[in-house]
Amino acid sequence: MATISSLPAKQSSDELHLGPDDAGRLLSRAEFAAAECKEPFIYERVKGRLVVMAPAGPEHRGVSRSFRRELGGYWHAHQELVEEVDVEGWLATSEDDDRIPDICVYLHGPTTGQTVPDRVPDIIFEFVSATRADQERDYIHKRAEYYALGVKEYVIVDRFKKTVLVLTHSPNDFHEQCLKLGEKYSTPLLPGLSVSIDEVFTGD
Repeated sequence: MATISSLPAKQSSDELHLGPDDAGRLLSRAEFAAAECKEPFIYERVKGRLVVMAPAGPEHRGVSRSFRRELGGYWHAHQELVEEVDVEGWLATSEDDDRIPDICVYLHGPTTGQTVPDRVPDIIFEFVSATRADQERDYIHKRAEYYALGVKEYVIVDRFKKTVLVLTHSPNDFHEQCLKLGEKYSTPLLPGLSVSIDEVFTGD
């Protein structure tokens, strides 16, 4: 069975090295896939050009902690259902766009055996960052891209609003459910999973 892989690294002397100064650089997918990227920055490709994002800080990691912990435990307990839970996965949303979702969940099913970046996750989690560009990317651009690809559920976790927006694929658009403090996240795609929204935003 094929496994979900990370970005491949090219091991030659003419390797392409990318860093923050390369933001806006025009790249093919092959170049993006083979490049050596300066850590700890995060890189995406949008309309063929490199987008460089700041590494996840303690606030970002803190708000994702409950989901990472619960999803990892659920995967371990339900390996017959969940094939992979991938942090900072890789998804090609078009010929010119490569996204790095915060968390991708892949279930066993029709797409088993496919590999990234062409395999579409069943569930995607994005954790909103502070800048307006980051928020537009998660709430507008990625929403449209993930819907077009058929992502079954897209979850936007917003520490600034203290809300978790659950977007479920439906015939004409995503169906929206906004979870707030005092509620719990669950999904029919992962029966029995429950994540307290209070814990997400208090860091407990």
